[in-house]
Amino acid sequence: LNGGQLYVVSHDTILDASKLKQAIDKYRVNTMFMTTALFNQYSQQEIGVFASLKELLVGGDVLSIPHVNRVLKEYPQLRLANIYGPTENTTFSTIYDITEPQTQAIPIGRPIDHSTAYVVNRSLKLQPIGAWGELIVGGDGVGRGYLNRPELTAEKFIKSPFRSGEYCYRTGDLVRWRADGVLEYR
Repeated sequence: LNGGQLYVVSHDTILDASKLKQAIDKYRVNTMFMTTALFNQYSQQEIGVFASLKELLVGGDVLSIPHVNRVLKEYPQLRLANIYGPTENTTFSTIYDITEPQTQAIPIGRPIDHSTAYVVNRSLKLQPIGAWGELIVGGDGVGRGYLNRPELTAEKFIKSPFRSGEYCYRTGDLVRWRADGVLEYR
């Protein structure tokens, strides 16, 4: 998303399909982030909202396979991506490009540039491929802690046990590395 312009529209515009479509067209928006709930709503009721987009990043909850497949069928040229990331890591941590219809849980993908992802057990030891564990994210986007919450900061924001000088965030989310190199969220 480097080099693009950011357009922020009102809450009313986001919730009104015709206003949102007008804003997308007026500002020639080609890349958009949308929450999962809103994506599901528009893919079911007002799929035309996505017509002129080149990229649509969706995240915030587990993606619905029927909604994803409907959008892929209607707009095969659209780059549709599942994104994952806690606020503590400046919103996005991983990305998965959805290039074909889905039949099972949609992965959360691989770490974005300048980010890392580790799957660990309770002792903070790396889990093997296929084993479930806690997701720890690191990289340039990780915050430094919670305001006036030193105990919680100490619990969640840690020095990386795997990379010198890296600061990480313990998400508490359960994931595993699949054999194809992408993260699956449970």
